[in-house]
Amino acid sequence: MKDEFISVVSHELRTPLTSMRGALGLLASGLLQARPDKAERMLAIAIQNTDRLTRLINDILDLERFRDNTPWEKLNFPAQDLMMQATDAMRSMADKAGVTLHTEPVAAILYVCGDRILQTLTNLLSNAIKFSPPGTTVCMSGNIENNSNGSPLMTICVSDRGRGIPPDKLETIFGRFQQVDASDSRKKGGTGLGLAICRSIVERHGGRIWAESELGVGSSFYLTLPMGQLQQ
Repeated sequence: MKDEFISVVSHELRTPLTSMRGALGLLASGLLQARPDKAERMLAIAIQNTDRLTRLINDILDLERFRDNTPWEKLNFPAQDLMMQATDAMRSMADKAGVTLHTEPVAAILYVCGDRILQTLTNLLSNAIKFSPPGTTVCMSGNIENNSNGSPLMTICVSDRGRGIPPDKLETIFGRFQQVDASDSRKKGGTGLGLAICRSIVERHGGRIWAESELGVGSSFYLTLPMGQLQQ
């Protein structure tokens, strides 16, 4: 498993590096001096792949950090604050994509690592925005229910009206470097690690995360966070 991970990481790192090397090599050669439009395009390619490489490295580091058993500092956080912070953080991305964000905050207190749950919610919103057509709405909502032991549980849902996910991909997309379409990494700028990070974070909180989808209609991602320790 470790060898396979290293092999995949090497491939994912090499791809943007190759693009950056090609673009910068052309600029350094002086061949594009008479083609400022082409030179500008090469600079854009280098910048895009630098950003992609940065995201990839950060995501890999996050996943490796989550492998240790060092406990996270958990505090009481209002669920509505985390939901609205995530929404506000993704508002600019949604506006650029022509997508509307609609959040229905829930009045509840969660005992969590606030930064990590915020990371999870922004990851889910980012994915939803990327795969949503312009003019559609991405929604985030939540509700409180009891689990099988009778302890209160909060479920947060992020839904979109995108292309949907095939049934055979609903579980595998939470694996490392897994995407519905192999070309998504290039077209959408993802690393294929976002959902794996989300799963690690949610499971470290004792919750679970899953997806439901209908092709051509959209997808909904659900995560649960136990609240039993908070009712004191």
